[in-house]
Amino acid sequence: MATGWAVPILISAAALVAGGQNAVTARFEAATIKINRAGGRPAPPRVIPATGQVTITNAAVSALIQDAYGIQLPSLIVNMPDWARSQHVDVVAKAPSPAPVAVLQRMMQPLLTEYFKLAVHRETRDVVAFALMLTSPGRTGSKLKRVDDSCDAAVGTTIGFARPAEGTDQRQVCGVLPAGAGEIIAHGIDVAGLATELAPSQRRPIIDRTGLTGRFDVELKWTPDAFSATALAQRPGSTPPPGVDPAGPPLATALQDQLGLKLVSVTAPMEVLVIDRAEPLAN
Repeated sequence: MATGWAVPILISAAALVAGGQNAVTARFEAATIKINRAGGRPAPPRVIPATGQVTITNAAVSALIQDAYGIQLPSLIVNMPDWARSQHVDVVAKAPSPAPVAVLQRMMQPLLTEYFKLAVHRETRDVVAFALMLTSPGRTGSKLKRVDDSCDAAVGTTIGFARPAEGTDQRQVCGVLPAGAGEIIAHGIDVAGLATELAPSQRRPIIDRTGLTGRFDVELKWTPDAFSATALAQRPGSTPPPGVDPAGPPLATALQDQLGLKLVSVTAPMEVLVIDRAEPLAN
């Protein structure tokens, strides 16, 4: 699901591809949503596919909606009410049996309907976006490596929650691993998943037009524009976050050199989620 930065994300939207058909109709056997009154920053979620347990603390309702429906950016949600951005909640839920991350993600949909009277529909609209494309046809960079193992049906699949324990096979963790600013480290994700991870940094939706199929290991590191040497020179006393090199490459250069990819500005039809009805939790 999704939450965290300027664009909250609890569980990566890329996980939806692994959900299976039961994700649409499955429901939690027990679940509660309560208003969070403690405040502070949203806590990392605890999601345990092997037991079907989900614990989310201090998440904006808007983030829950974005995650439950696998929406890449908040800009692709129409009619999001202001209260959904300001009301923060805690979620505790238990599935009736072990379930992949993506199934647990979609199981939030009926829960949101129950607690927030949420009603939505999808439409296709023209959107200003980026297309993710190969720099040279048929060639990828050394940091984009195809992997043969499949994460699609793995109940234990973890998306973005923790690095594997020391001595653990990296392949037991499928998805995006925690990383610093200007860095993506992932195992066994598809290119659509990579596009989803890149979108928040660009504040535009990103469409996969690489033609690449299957799953990949990805290592991408760049210097966000806000922390480049030029930007820091304009803010005396400012320092970059740990691990960020002000002299490092911008995203466009890193994409080309490390992954063999590029971003091209386009206007394209994309599916958006339209909120027809939503009500806040009562105090």
